[in-house]
Amino acid sequence: MNLRMVISKMGPIRAIVPVLVVIGIIIIAISYHSPSFSDSRSSVVTSTSAASNSANLLSATHQEALAKHAYNASLGFGEIVYISMPERTDRQDAMNLLGSAFGLKLKLIPGVRGSEIPPKAIPDGAPSDMRESVLGCWRAHANAWRYLLESEMDTLLIFEDDLDWNPNVKKTLETLSLQMQNSKIRLTEPSNYERERAPYGLDWDVLYVGTWRHGGNPELKEFVQIWDDPDVPEKEELVKSTKLLDALYDFGLTDDEIGKKRVLAPAYLTMSTTAYAITRKGAQRLLYTLSYVGLRGDVDQEIMRLFKEGQLRGYTLSPPAFSQFKVGGSKDSDNEERGKTLDGHGNVNGHNINIKGSAREWMVNSLKMDNWADYRQLSKGTINDRDEAMS
Repeated sequence: MNLRMVISKMGPIRAIVPVLVVIGIIIIAISYHSPSFSDSRSSVVTSTSAASNSANLLSATHQEALAKHAYNASLGFGEIVYISMPERTDRQDAMNLLGSAFGLKLKLIPGVRGSEIPPKAIPDGAPSDMRESVLGCWRAHANAWRYLLESEMDTLLIFEDDLDWNPNVKKTLETLSLQMQNSKIRLTEPSNYERERAPYGLDWDVLYVGTWRHGGNPELKEFVQIWDDPDVPEKEELVKSTKLLDALYDFGLTDDEIGKKRVLAPAYLTMSTTAYAITRKGAQRLLYTLSYVGLRGDVDQEIMRLFKEGQLRGYTLSPPAFSQFKVGGSKDSDNEERGKTLDGHGNVNGHNINIKGSAREWMVNSLKMDNWADYRQLSKGTINDRDEAMS
């Protein structure tokens, strides 16, 4: 039976077949060009979810959790590296001890001898009489900047190897994170990515957390953020550093506030590369300005020049969270001749400046013991009392 015969037997139904075909085509066309109910609902849910997520990122609970990253092995930064000349195994031992005592993971970036840098690799504009130590210092820090760019990290904390910090530095940085998450001095609103993943934000190139020179732009003194911090050095200690004390007054602190409050300000006057963090954009700008374009002098002075000229954006923490540790004599410098090992005070009698307490002193005390005295105390039943007192 062919199709014509089937249709002829359908009788009246044959007349409505064309109408049904047309209706079917119209329904298909509408379905193709219109979003389904489920798609519309999904779009609304996605939008609502994004708004809800944005609100969660602003919550105190989320900000406090993000600030707790200051207690991890990298203090809330991508990694921590420290620069040390290959032969300064004494300083490397000290940094390894400090990192281990405080649960920090420190990666060594080898120092560089300026004499080993080929002339063609020296940046344009470098003075012909530039000291080899200055060139070597610049190259080592440039290698740290490159290290960040070769990684997938957002930030890197860079130490030099003669370092000390407050035993409560993690709490100091947790508070710094909360302040920077609610910054009153940044130029742009944080992105959701920053709010979600960056304890210290990403609106800066360089964050100075360890420098002995402090001071803001004299034309923009109003841009400061000030908060209470119980781990700020006592005023009696701060008066020993006139440059820092003058800066704190300049930032607007009163006599009663000095020794009690910490300040974050846009970086302007800085000195030394004791401890500073960089972002990826910061690493790019540093390599561009101090390698690709040229080098005029010491790397720390060059960074300050870039801040003052507005070619680099950053913040300075005052008083600092990290300090140089001095033992006296030739050991305090990589530039002195070798062989003079007895003209200083030694590690155990060294000192820092502008920070409260000493991580090195805490480490020394935590490792001290008298095994046989402990046994004698145990025999007298007093060792548990001593341990409880120490904890």
